[in-house]
Amino acid sequence: MKDCDLHPRILTAGLSLTPLGISTGTARWDFPRSIADDGPILRGLRRAIELGAKFVDTSDAHGDGHAERLIGKVLREYRHHGVRVISKVGRLRGSAPHAYAGPRVRHQLEQTLENLYQEDLAVYVLDSHDFGPGDQYLSPVVAQMHALRDFGQIGAIGLRGPTSAASPQQIQRFLWLAEEIQPDVVWAQVNGLLPPVVLEGGETLSEFTARKGMGLVVGSPLAHGLLAGRRNRRALEALCGSGHCPEAAAAVVDEGLRELAGRFGGGHGTLARLVLRASLQRSPHAVVAVGVEEERFVDECFSSLTGSLAEDDLTHIDDVFGRIRLGLQEMAGPRVIHERVGGIG
Repeated sequence: MKDCDLHPRILTAGLSLTPLGISTGTARWDFPRSIADDGPILRGLRRAIELGAKFVDTSDAHGDGHAERLIGKVLREYRHHGVRVISKVGRLRGSAPHAYAGPRVRHQLEQTLENLYQEDLAVYVLDSHDFGPGDQYLSPVVAQMHALRDFGQIGAIGLRGPTSAASPQQIQRFLWLAEEIQPDVVWAQVNGLLPPVVLEGGETLSEFTARKGMGLVVGSPLAHGLLAGRRNRRALEALCGSGHCPEAAAAVVDEGLRELAGRFGGGHGTLARLVLRASLQRSPHAVVAVGVEEERFVDECFSSLTGSLAEDDLTHIDDVFGRIRLGLQEMAGPRVIHERVGGIG
């Protein structure tokens, strides 16, 4: 990152990544392939690498592997830039009886590496907590993942973290799986519009991973672009309760963003910088992956990440986000704001 004062983050022994990377978890992958245009994301990927991004966060489920193939195309052009890749497994079943059945994890890794034109992955994330009836596939998958790490085909084992809408049972499931799998890294969607994920004893996910010595990969830090002042109708619809329109949610978010602009200024890229800096400073063991769809947005995220935020600034940002969440909850009624995959950032 241009003139970035944030040093690489150590996720686990032998694996460090730049604090800010890019993600293909954007709304374009929700659309049918027949109407998707690869041009914007290819240009965004290239621009981010040119600005210093050293890792890409993707999944075999993003476009059914098409995202991986696009990344591979770009990485061949930038083969000397040392860009690493985080990918995921566990959503696509293919012709197997289950996404984790038999040697499925190892076979999918081979396909993923072929798609990416890479010899290894930085992190391979187990993206689903469903390991079949009676967890029959769990032990074989754990053995495969540890073998893949031991042989150097992956740098770290990852596990998807719980969402802010997770039930107590789902939280317990994650904690149990973390003990069984012993991941090096947890991947989770975290942003100011989502209530913090609270584990046992009131511990946050960031606190849990730090205590366990695990790295943390944060996805969707800009709430699919909403916290950078973007209008993403599908993301807004996910925040609305029954009978409420996206414009009502947008008004709640905009009120909070105006408050931030009143304190920090409303210049180009200011909101993206504030949100990304706050996320990185609050979790010094984390890296953040922001979605890319256009070069201009990439410039906002990667060219303005300098300048540390003071503690009172961080507190003010947290307070504003808390008021936004409260406003959304009051508008939507007795419901939980759910995460969704899609959108910018």
